[in-house]
Formats: sequence, C-alpha cells, structure tokens
Amino acid sequence: MKTKIRQKPARWKKTILIILGALILLVLVSPFLLNIYLKHKLPELINEKTPYRIVLKGFDLDLYKGNISAHSIAIQTKATKDPAVTRITGSVKSLQVEDFGIWNAVFSKSYHVKNIKLIDPDIQVSLGKPKKKKDTVKKNTDFGIENILVTNGNISVKNAEQKYVFNGKNVNVSLTEIRKSKDDSKLPVSFRNFKIDAHDVVVTVNDFYQILAKQIDAKNKQLSISGFHLKPIESPGLYNAKNVFDLKVSELLAENFIIDQDSLIIENTRFTKPQLIVTSTNKKTVKENPKEVNLKIGIKNLDIREGSVLVQQKNKVKTASVDNFRLNLNEIVFDKNTVKQKVPFVFSGHNIEFENIYFMTDPLQAVSIKKISSDNDDIFLDDVRFSALGKSRTKDVFNIKTKKIEILKNTSRFAGQQFQMKLATVNVYRPDIEIIAADQKKKNTAENKSAASDFLAHLGAVNIINGTFSQKSKGVEKIKVGNFNVKLNSVTTDKNILKESIPFHIKNRLVTADKIDIDAGKFYRLKVDAIKNTGKVTQVTNFGFLPKYSRAKFNRMIAVEKDLYTIKVKSINITDKNSVLGKNTAIDLDRIVFDGVNCNIFHDLAPPDDVAVRYMFSKKLRDVKFPLFIRQIDIKNSRLAYEEVAEKAQIPGKITFENFDASIYNVNSAKMKGRPTVIKVDSHFKLFGDADTKVNWQFDVADKSDAYAINGIINDLSVENANLFVRPYLNVSLDGKIHYLKFDYKGNSKNIGGNFYFKYSDMNVNFMNKNTGKERKLLSAIANIFVKNDSKGEPNHVEVDKERDPNKSFFNTLWQGIMEGLKKYLI
Repeated sequence: MKTKIRQKPARWKKTILIILGALILLVLVSPFLLNIYLKHKLPELINEKTPYRIVLKGFDLDLYKGNISAHSIAIQTKATKDPAVTRITGSVKSLQVEDFGIWNAVFSKSYHVKNIKLIDPDIQVSLGKPKKKKDTVKKNTDFGIENILVTNGNISVKNAEQKYVFNGKNVNVSLTEIRKSKDDSKLPVSFRNFKIDAHDVVVTVNDFYQILAKQIDAKNKQLSISGFHLKPIESPGLYNAKNVFDLKVSELLAENFIIDQDSLIIENTRFTKPQLIVTSTNKKTVKENPKEVNLKIGIKNLDIREGSVLVQQKNKVKTASVDNFRLNLNEIVFDKNTVKQKVPFVFSGHNIEFENIYFMTDPLQAVSIKKISSDNDDIFLDDVRFSALGKSRTKDVFNIKTKKIEILKNTSRFAGQQFQMKLATVNVYRPDIEIIAADQKKKNTAENKSAASDFLAHLGAVNIINGTFSQKSKGVEKIKVGNFNVKLNSVTTDKNILKESIPFHIKNRLVTADKIDIDAGKFYRLKVDAIKNTGKVTQVTNFGFLPKYSRAKFNRMIAVEKDLYTIKVKSINITDKNSVLGKNTAIDLDRIVFDGVNCNIFHDLAPPDDVAVRYMFSKKLRDVKFPLFIRQIDIKNSRLAYEEVAEKAQIPGKITFENFDASIYNVNSAKMKGRPTVIKVDSHFKLFGDADTKVNWQFDVADKSDAYAINGIINDLSVENANLFVRPYLNVSLDGKIHYLKFDYKGNSKNIGGNFYFKYSDMNVNFMNKNTGKERKLLSAIANIFVKNDSKGEPNHVEVDKERDPNKSFFNTLWQGIMEGLKKYLI
C-alpha cells in the first residue's frame, strides 16, 4: 500500500510537465506554423476578405524579423457600387518591407518600419467617399518609417471628386533616417540623406491649392524644380482669405541645404521667371487660425530673376502689376521671433530692380513707375506717374509725374508691430502736379475713429526740385505755378503727431515758388512773381490782384453797383508767431509788411444800387470763424486811388493817397484768449499827392455796437485837387485856398458825429450845370453872397451828426461826415 501511495504524485507531476512542454512547444512552433500559413494563405485572405483582387509571385513573410517581400504584384478593385471603397489598380515589380514590428502593430497599434522598397510601382488610386462619422476625439497614430526607396514609379492618387491628390511619373525617391516631429510648430519630418527624381508631379496641398512640377531633382543637398506651379483649384469666393495666389516658376534651384526638425538652412536659392498672380476675394475680414511657429529658416542668398506680378479683382480687372523684377536678398532669417513682426523675416542686404510697376490706389487713380532699383540703403525711382483714370464731380483727381525720386540711406525697419521709417534724404526731381477739381465736393462730416497706426518716421531731408503745379476745374485752369522748390529738414512723425492737423513736424524748411497765377473768382486773377517761406517768415514779390475785364465790360457783367479793384504790391513780408492750420486753425502772426502797394478802386454809379447791408469792420472780424491775431501790419511807400463815376458827370471823381504809410495794431477776431481786441490804425499820406494828411482810427472788435473813434487832419489841400471829387458829386467847384481840414469823430453802425474844423481863405463856390458842365454864373454869384469866403484866425469847430446809410461802406460814411462839415462851413 505504501508503495502505491508514493507513485501517485510522480504521475501527476509527469502529466503537468507533459502539458507544459506541449504548450511551450506550441508557442514556439505556432509562429512558424502561422508564418507558413500566412505565407501561403495571405494573398487568398486578401482576395476573399477585402474589395481587392491581388496576384503576386515570390511572396515571403517572416513574422520574427518583420520582413515582407513580394514580386510581380498586380492589384485591382472588385466590381462594387459602394462609393466609400477606395479603388486601386496597378502593379509593383518588387516590394520589400524590413523590420516591421508586426506584433506591436497587432497588440499596441504601433506601426514602425525600418525599410520600405518599391521597385517599378505603377499604381492608380481613387479614394472612396468618406463616411460620416460621429464626432470623436481624434487619436494620433504611432507610425514611422526610417528609410524609403522608390524606383521608377508611376503613381496617381485621386480623391472622391476625381481631383488629383498626388500624381508622379518616373518617380525615384530615396530618404534615409526619417524622423517624425511630435511638435506641430516644427517641420513634420526630417531626414539625413535624400534623393528625389520625379516628372509631371501633382500634389494637392489642401482643398484650395495644388503644387505642380514638370520635374523635381534633389540629391546631394541640391534641389532643382522646373515648371513649378502653385495653383488655386477653387473660385476666389470660396477662400477664407483676402487674396488667392497663383505662382509659376520656370526653374527653382536650392544649393547646399540642410533639413532638420526645427530648421531649414539653405546656402543659395534662385527663382527664374517667377510669375505671381494675386486675385482679390473682396473679403475685408477673414477667420484667422494662428499657430505658434518654432521653426528657423535661413537663406544665405536668395536670387529672383525675370519675375512678374499681376494683382487683379475677382472679375479679372487689373489693379497692380510688375512686368519684370530682379531681387537679391542676403542673410534671410525667419524664426519664432521674426514671425511676430509685421514683416515676418529679416535680411542683412539687398539688391533689387523692378520695371514697369503699376497699381491702382482707388477706382479713379493709378500709379505707374518705369523702374525701381535699390542697392542696400539707397532706392531710386524713375519716371513716376500718379494718373487720373477718369473724372469725378465729387472728388478731386490728380495727374502727377516726376522724372526721378531718390531715397538715400534707408534704414527703415519693423520693431515689433511698429514701423520705424528712417531715411537720410528724399529727392524728388521736376515733379509736374495737376489737380482736376471736383465741382460738387461732398463734405466729409464723419470723424475717423480708427486707431492710429503704430508708426515712427524720421526723414533727414526732403527736397522737391524744380516742380510745376496746376489745378483745373471744368476745363478751366484755376491755379498755375511755373516753378517751385521745397527743402524740409528733420521731418518727424509718430502715432500721436499723426492725430494733429499737420501730421508731421519740421525742424526748418525753405519753400520757393515762381510765376504763380490763381483764378480768384469771377472777376479777378491773383498773380505773384515769387514767394519764399523759411518757416516763420514768408516773402512775396510782385503781388497782383488784377481784374479780368475792362471797366466797361465789368459794368455790363454786374447786376448792382460794385467796386472794381486793381491791386499791385512790390513786396509782402509775413512773420508768423504760432499759427496752426487744419482742424483747429488759428492764425497768430507777429507782423505783416506791405511795401509798394498800388491800389486802385473804381466805382460806377450807373448800375442799380446795391441795397445789401454793409457791415462794419468790427463785425466782419467778429464773424471770422477761427482765432485770428496779427500784432502789427505796416503799409509803406504806397499809393491808393479811388475813382467814382456819377451818371452824366463830365469827369470822374477821384481821390488819391500818395506816399501812403500806415501801421495797424492788434488785428483780431476776438477769439484768441489773452490777446487785446482793440485795433488801432495810424496813417500818414499825401492826399492828392500834396496835402499832408494824418488819420488815426480805433475800434474794439469785441464791442457788438461797433463803436469807433477816428480823427484826422489834412493840410494845404489845393482847390484844384479838391474839385476832382467835389465837382462830380456836388456839381460845384471851389476857388480859394484851403489851409487845413480837421475832424474828430465817433460813431457806430448807426451814425457818425463829432467836431469838424475847416481853415480856408478867399473861398468862392461855383455852381455847375449838371448836363453841360458849364458854370451857372448867376446862381454862383447869389450863393457866394452867403458863403463865408474866409475863416479868420483859429476856426471854431462845427458839430456834425450824420445818420449812417446801412447800405454804404464805412469809408462812404466817413466821407459823408466830412462833406457834412464842409457844408456847415461854406453855406
């Protein structure tokens, strides 16, 4: 019994060992059996279980090593009506896959291959229509290939819409040590060595662009692409972009370049005959998908030859173009820092040349430039034109042309988002500027609320040399400048200065202009021989405010009585204090000097009376809309003449003011805070050329009653000169001697009055016939009985109180006051 009990455990152990051994043997043998099974049955399984029929020779599978090989492979898709099935047709002479982690692929969903070789593949693929799937979290596939070799391939892949995803003929590819990047901000793959040779290549980049190439040849760190074409494949309206790009390059060469996961370094790059077409989508805003860039691209030398650019609207209307350009840039860097700038790359030097440049600035204006060239810091523009494309009734258009523009020592750059313009000198030669004015301009009442650009500019000097200027309206020349020159030194601006009325500051300037001719309205032209401005000081030479028509024609053109002016001034000097032009205009001048004024005022009483109200000077100045202050105005060495023709008068009435000198103080509009509002006028002249005369006048612009005070004295006025004015209006002439005439008046918009003094001797009054001009002797004799023909000693004054005619000017009112005093003395 004891013996039997001891044997039972031994048998049980033996059984277990047999079972374990069998299991181990099965585990060890089953891969071989599976390998043998798959080796013979895999093609049959593919044919039975998939939509494809495959025929091959020499199929070999090694599950342990992960090697797969096959020869003379032929594949085609079985007949099916399922649009989701991808259709594959073609053949492969030889396929070799080495070191494929089959077990990792089955159990860990990790697909890694060391080597893949495709010999003579000739395959056409038509991708199936993707099925709609519920939104799921997208999982990244662990996939990698270390080395790829493709020889003599002809491969075509189309999507469900039968558009090429990829196409290539005679494709030969050799990539070694391929590394996939897990960082989306870097290049997706990199490799150590590469060799690519392909013809008639088509690669669809996304739903909107394809890349085409007639031939690609890359080896030994050299790349050559001929017939390159970045081609848009949809209509412009479908793009989520402001512009659509179409780029063709005859030949693209890159020498000695290195690709890594975070960098692309190229020593030399050349584009030959690039043709770029940019088509606007007319979209003002687009959705942006910003991505962080952690990639460095460096190009030591970029050379573009025989390039052209065309920019057009959706309807193919050209808006810009460059017929031919050459571009060379050195030491180009694009990285995570430069991409944040307005221009996403930097370079150390450049040499460029553009020919026949054209672009529309708006539907009515276009710029054309014959040539632009630049060698590093200097830029030269030849034959620049800013041309009107049509006419507008509501907007001015311009025709500007210049032979040459020089931009010297340009060191402009972007600092972050701020553009910093730095130029040593800008020279513009012989610009010819023509403005065609609109006759129905629309007032822009809307305020510009857009934020000012972050902009900084410093220009050492701006010179405009030998320019001409003209303005036309309705075919009539309104302004013409025969020649002008501008020199501006140290011109600066920034985002704050841009908000000011004049959007730049100038340290000093010199502006000259010659032969200025301006249409000053219906009846006058303004002419100036020369004008010179040096900042605070402006000098005008030979100023003329001249009538367009003769006196007779002028009278036929006016509906009511109107003065006709002829004004000539030898020189005008203007000294500015702190004037501002623009939105907040304020004229603040220190002094104006008029030297050599010759002013003639002609008035014919034949036309109907002008019954319009004549306002006083104080009110006219108050009505000036902007602050105005001129500390002093001087008139020197001048002559004024007033001529008035009365109906049926035998000779015109005429007053002349010879050797006229005057000083006017504090000319103002009562709108400049802290400045006096009382205007004072001191004048000295020879009335009729021989009577020494002084007149002092003052008034307060802020006084709404328009009160004023004026006094004066006229010494030794000859009766012959007095008769030049008295006879036509009073139909009388005087005989005798006038010693002096003095007045001291005060007045306002309603009346004038005060004291009048008249010193004379041997005075006789001769009444004239109004129609014949002959003396009425009887009436004269009777009248002289009552006339005081002599004022003895110092005359007593007479008091004058004369109501002002609101339809007459201030000077007419003053003259009426003087005439009223004469009547009281003589009659």
